[in-house]
Amino acid sequence: MTNTTKAQVAERFGRHAQSYSDSKGHSQGNDLDVLVDLLDPQLDWVVLDVATGAGHTAMAIQPHVCMVIATDLSEGMLQVATKNFRSRGLEGVYPQEADAEALPFQDDYFDAVTCRIAPHHFTDIGKALTEMARVLKPGGTLVIEDNIAMQATRLDRFINELEKTRDATHVRSYTKGEWRDMLREAGFKIAGCERYRKTHDVAEWVGMSDLDDASREKLAQIFAFAPQYARDAFEITYDDEGNAATFRDHKLIIKAFKK
Repeated sequence: MTNTTKAQVAERFGRHAQSYSDSKGHSQGNDLDVLVDLLDPQLDWVVLDVATGAGHTAMAIQPHVCMVIATDLSEGMLQVATKNFRSRGLEGVYPQEADAEALPFQDDYFDAVTCRIAPHHFTDIGKALTEMARVLKPGGTLVIEDNIAMQATRLDRFINELEKTRDATHVRSYTKGEWRDMLREAGFKIAGCERYRKTHDVAEWVGMSDLDDASREKLAQIFAFAPQYARDAFEITYDDEGNAATFRDHKLIIKAFKK
């Protein structure tokens, strides 16, 4: 990703930072509890939360560890995260601007690294995972959550087209098999994973984007003409006027150790 592109991504997410903070899909959900349980945090740990967004993961982890450093590419996101940390009176959580693909930390420093619902935006996912491995202590824990594509090619194509239409910064939702291969390539040993499904209100989901009228219409058409296999797989519901009301995507939460 070029510096210009990264600046555009940071600016885009900064504009919508409060929406992400308020979003039920990001601020709520059992996936946060599952992530913390999988992490099995220890009170003496120093944890890095990569692409923290509005800080929801960092806030869930902080009470269980010594310190959390919460990084994001977007200054606007970090401002909202900082406000959230302060409003909860949290100590031991520190926001820092950083690129997931070039983390400004020394080797073998953190006890654990987390990253929630962000990797599908990383242009060089391999580099980001390699950076996470680099800053982890040997044997350190990684817990990563993201949207995933289903194994069937037609469902993979549908969800990635939907996501890309809604958000031009979307790169790819990977399959479980792709995640397995990428993590092993980066130097991790997978210890376990949990599948999770999340229901999205379409109006809210679309509202956190910068779509022009043509793109909004294209997105509406993708939902309107979704084939039955996609309607079933993503449990798409429609209102009385035939507009998409909700859908459920698939997420994977993976726990791995640095070899």
